[in-house]
Amino acid sequence: MCLNIESIRQFMSLADQHRAVSLRSFISCPRLPADLDVGETTAVVVMALALSLLATLYPSWRAARLDPVEALRYE
Repeated sequence: MCLNIESIRQFMSLADQHRAVSLRSFISCPRLPADLDVGETTAVVVMALALSLLATLYPSWRAARLDPVEALRYE
């Protein structure tokens, strides 16, 4: 998205012509500044993967403690 911010801004300004609520105050600058930082992007991806992995640990730990026979007995 960062690499295509100028195209998005131009599309938004064209789409804004047909709206009652104006987005021109937000998109009024001739060019939106965008900087793609590899370090920040990598940090966000690593954190997202780590949190996704951590979110699966507790349910899988609880499921591993269940006896399959007991779980299916009341189904």
